[in-house]
Formats: sequence, C-alpha cells, structure tokens
Amino acid sequence: MNTKTWLAAVGCACTLAASGMPTQAELEKAQGLVTELMRSDVANFNERKMSAADVATAALKYAGEAQSEAARFLLLKGAFFYRVRAEDYDGAMDVISKIRHDINDVPDATLVKILSGAVRRIPRKSAGKLYDLHQRLQNRVRYAQEVKDLTAKIKAKPSDKSLRTALGERYALLGEWDKAIPEFAAGKGRVAKAAALEQSADAKPGDVADAWWEVAGTEDSDISLAYRAHAVRFYRAALADGSLSGLKKPIAAKRIEEVKADGLLDELAGAVSTARGSGALYCVIDLSAGPNARKYPVSYLDAEPKGGWTDEYKTTKLVLRRIEPGKFMMVDRYEVTLTKPFYCGVFEVTQKQYELVTGANPSYTKGDMRSVERVSWNAIRGDSATYDWPSSVNVDPSTFIGKIQARTSLNIDLPTEAQWEYACRAGTTNDDNIEKHGPDPKRGYPMVVGSCRPNAWGLYDMHENVWEWCLDWSNRSDHVLLMSSGVTDPVGPSSGTGRAVRGGCWDNRVGDCPSFFRIQASPRYVKWGIGFRLVVVPDLLKERGIKSPTLPNKAAGSK
Repeated sequence: MNTKTWLAAVGCACTLAASGMPTQAELEKAQGLVTELMRSDVANFNERKMSAADVATAALKYAGEAQSEAARFLLLKGAFFYRVRAEDYDGAMDVISKIRHDINDVPDATLVKILSGAVRRIPRKSAGKLYDLHQRLQNRVRYAQEVKDLTAKIKAKPSDKSLRTALGERYALLGEWDKAIPEFAAGKGRVAKAAALEQSADAKPGDVADAWWEVAGTEDSDISLAYRAHAVRFYRAALADGSLSGLKKPIAAKRIEEVKADGLLDELAGAVSTARGSGALYCVIDLSAGPNARKYPVSYLDAEPKGGWTDEYKTTKLVLRRIEPGKFMMVDRYEVTLTKPFYCGVFEVTQKQYELVTGANPSYTKGDMRSVERVSWNAIRGDSATYDWPSSVNVDPSTFIGKIQARTSLNIDLPTEAQWEYACRAGTTNDDNIEKHGPDPKRGYPMVVGSCRPNAWGLYDMHENVWEWCLDWSNRSDHVLLMSSGVTDPVGPSSGTGRAVRGGCWDNRVGDCPSFFRIQASPRYVKWGIGFRLVVVPDLLKERGIKSPTLPNKAAGSK
C-alpha cells in the first residue's frame, strides 16, 4: 500500500457532523501530520520490511499517544484497514470497538462506510462478525431515519397510538429506552402496560422485568430481543437489591443466562431508565446548574461512556461506580462484611465540583480538575453534635454534603473507613500498584484527578494525590471493635480524638499509602493535603431519614 493508498484509506469520504466528532476541516488538518507520522511504516510495508499487522500495531500505538481526536480517528481507521489487510478480522473488530469507545459520538453511518470498504473485499465465511456488525449498523441507520419519519407523522396525528408504539419500537431498537418508554406509555397494548409499570415509582424491578419478558414472547425478531435484553437489566437489578425470593431468583438467573447479553443485546437494551437506576454500574450527578440550583439531575449508566471519563466528569458532573457487597480483611487483620451495595466516587471531588455546589474554592493550588483540598471534615458535613457520626446521620444543610443531598435526594456522604478500604482494595490483597503510580515528592501539589491508572474497580487516585476524609472517628483503641471475626457494616467508634483519614498524599512516602494505612485529624483541621471522595448508598434512603426531595430529617436515628 503506497502513501496515496494510505491517504485514501484513512481519509475516506465520511460525514462527521455529529456533536463531539472532528470536523472535516480538523480531519484535513490532521491528515498531513498522520501521513508524515506513518510514512516510514508504510514505506517499510511497501518494501516488505514490515507486515500489515506490524503497521496496524504502529498505528494503534500512535493513536494512543495522539493529542487530537481527529488524528486519533484517522490512525484508528488506518489500523482497521491494515488489520483487514493482515486477515486479522478479530483484530479489525477490536479496532472498530476502540473507535466506538475512544471517539465521542461516532455516527453509525460513518462506521457503515468504514466497514463497507472491508466487507466488499473479504469472504463472508472468513469474517462473519464484520458482516454481522455491518448489517447491524445499517439497521441502526435505517431505524434512525424511521424515527425522523415517524416523528413527523406524529406531529400530524399526535393521538395515534399505533404511531407512538411504532416510534417506541424504533427507539428501543436503537437502545434509547429513555425515549422509548414515554412513547410506549402513550401507545397501546402490552407494551403500554409494561411502560406504565416501569414508570411507576412503587414497581419492583422483578415485576418490571417480568412484564417486558412477557411482551417479548418467543419470537426471535430484533424487537423481541430488545424487549428481552431490557428485561435482563431489571432482572439484574432485582437480584442485586435482593427483592426476588423463592423460585423467582433461579428463573431470573436462567433468563439472564438465556439472553447472554452480548454486544448486540447490550445495544438493544440500552441503559436502565434514569428514574430507576438500581443496579446500574454508574451514578452520575449533573452539577452544571451551579450553587443556586434547586435540583441536580441524577442519571445512571450501565457502562463507561465510549469516549471515557472526559473533562466534564471531573468538573460539571460527579460520577460514582457501584460497588457490590462482600467480605475482606480490613487492615490486613479483621474480617469485615459489607452487606449493602454502594456507589463510590470514581474520582476525588474536584475544585470545580466543590465550587459548583458551594460557590467557594478553598484550595491552595488552584485548578478546576485538581482535587479540592484545605477543606475540613466539619466544612464537608457539619461541626456540631447534631451532625456527629455515628450517633447521628444528619448533616448540616449549609455544607457541601447537605446541599448535594437536598438537591439530589440521594443518600450521599463520606465513606466509612470500611467502605473506603474495601473500595480501595478492589478485591485484591496487596498494594503492588502503589509502586507503579505512587506519590511524587517533587511535584509539590495535587495533580489533575484521573492522571494515574485506576484500580481494578475503575476508581482513580485511591493511593495518592490527597488524603481523603472518612466518616469514622479514630483513636488508639478503635480497632478493638474489629477484633472479633465476622464484624458487619462497621461504623467506627462512638467518639475519638480525630476523624480517620486514608490514602496518602502526593508528598508522602510509598509506605504511608497502602490501603490499610491510616492517620487521624481533628474534624476542624484544614490542610492543603486533605480532600475527599463521596459514596451513595442507594437502598438506605429511608434508614437515613432523608425525605425526598427535602433536606435531611433532623430526627434521623443512628445507622
């Protein structure tokens, strides 16, 4: 493949008008740089000094280092065509997946054009997955057009239930269930009843799942697959929150196994409705309305966005990951059981996020995406006996957590020490990862959150950057409370000389940063090296005494 052919491959005519995608002008500007970057690799390939697979590997490496989205996109496209040239069709599929993950909002029509150039030249029996993906994406392009056509017809006939049901089906086939549900509810038949049940605040996830499974029936059409895959989302949620009992549990597990939700079914299922996020992998809080907002919208995701955790998730949005309950050895000595799932902040709270909630930024080293610091425990949740965890679960309405609780109606707080260490360990029994991305005493300030690799559960900066406040009191004898085996949901001692602080700081030695290491600080203490991350316990809303959507109840009892 000569340089001209390379240009044709990575610069094929594709319309990139969707939001977040590089413009045509940006692609043309990046094209020259990409061509120059790959010139020697292409020349070596033409001279048979490099294989097509080697060129693809080089393009993928450069794509990982690319600073612009346009260059990354062109390099990934080139890597795809060289994978096909090498007859590595599974590898080509992986590159397509990477394009969909790394580039924001890739239009389906763009991917169809990329794939069309490959499927025309290779036998179907050799690359069935590429053909199947090509067909699926073509269908999605067709469904998107049908959405536009049906929407236009509904404007002329807004009360036509058949049209509303048909529009709901197209949205469901596109995985856009947040749009599908209102259309189904305005339609007719069993889908209308299932949608109405899903919209009900009192409905149990298992009942919603059963309703959609019944709607799906036994057909193997795409829409039936979409219904069953959507039902699986609610079966998973029902199993996670323990609301299923008796034979319903194995039936739900069997149906989940039956569906075996692969990539296709995940696309058809989409995310669980934002009104019913129980069981979803990520909880997202939109803070963009700022410190004077009456409400912060909350939504849920079943997977990390295709473009990864972009800057908005470190500034205008807070993202927390679901952590399932389990057992672990706390401080390497005591067996602790956590019985409730919780969401833990993927990142430490940043300065911009703190400012959007409180209107202030107390940090010494300023930076929107740096961890907020110089913030005391009292400033985060309250400085009187009324807010003295664990004797009270109340928080001061004027504090960061008080405001975010009131504006989301979520049970959001600092983590207990047990929650923090469990999330930090992420199922591991050692701290080898500290050595690989540990503190840098020469840096002299907190870094942008997410600068280092995450732990096994996708949580960033647990071992460094800034110390993190926990809920619990800490004193010399508090671990006596954990000495008996089988301690469940510990909340720390009833009093102490300081609040527990975990994780280490950018200026600490590696030995001060293991998951079990702890210090304590007065809840009034303010220091540039201490920040925090948040947790949400989704199913303890009533226990905590929080009356949605008002401020926390003053009479809430202990946990």
